[in-house]
Amino acid sequence: MSISNKILDNLSQIFAIAEKEIKLQLRVKTNLILSYIMPLLGLIVPFIVMGQIFTLTEEFGPWNSQNYMVFMLTMYQIALVNRMTNIFAGNFQREKAWKTLSGLIIAPFHRFNLLFGVFLSHLISISIPFIFFFIVCYILYPISIITILSELILFLFLALVFSGVGLIIGVFAISKESVVRIINVFFSLAIWFSCLGMPFEFFPGYFKNIVVYNPLFYLFSIIRYVWIENNIVFSLITHGFNFFLLISSGIVLPILGIFFFDYIFKKYGIAGY
Repeated sequence: MSISNKILDNLSQIFAIAEKEIKLQLRVKTNLILSYIMPLLGLIVPFIVMGQIFTLTEEFGPWNSQNYMVFMLTMYQIALVNRMTNIFAGNFQREKAWKTLSGLIIAPFHRFNLLFGVFLSHLISISIPFIFFFIVCYILYPISIITILSELILFLFLALVFSGVGLIIGVFAISKESVVRIINVFFSLAIWFSCLGMPFEFFPGYFKNIVVYNPLFYLFSIIRYVWIENNIVFSLITHGFNFFLLISSGIVLPILGIFFFDYIFKKYGIAGY
């Protein structure tokens, strides 16, 4: 088989998996709509708190009365992308309940095709609310075309990061279910200490020490900084580490997730089958 035929074969498998996942999501439209609404509820308290703060002061770290809505709206977009961490576990558990998981795992396609098929289906499923909030954010805080493209690329790499994490959580969901709860607790804490909904300066001194060692803090921050600074060259120079961490994580974590998936699955198999 020629290289072009192999590429076309892989793409057809990715699109087939994505189509299947989208159709399954559309079967229960209520769950899909709730997946859009629930992250919005997480905006309410930070929105009220930060709105009140900026009636008393002009600046709070990099947040100020002119740009804090960028932080709020990107919080929702990041929360949408973050669903990737749970979508693999949900899909695998669904296939397990239907007694079709074994067929999915041993199917004659590469794990990367499974990863990118689910990845693509999730991007499509969140596209409407994501684009809507992206446009609202642009209206409130306009940016250049170059910055828009940069933002979309950064969000794409963030989605790859979450897909790699999601694949790792997914294999535990079918092989060692008790481990999933532990991972979810630590991941939730990492989200909370990432300054997603509040400025770094908002945390007391001893909690700041946790934040600075949290990789998610740097991944989320660069998305906000690039938008607010609206100068990709300046952002690259000023926040080079953030860029490096996001791009390298977006490349490494999906690969690591696949190898980790194979290792755990071969070692423990499917629990409860």
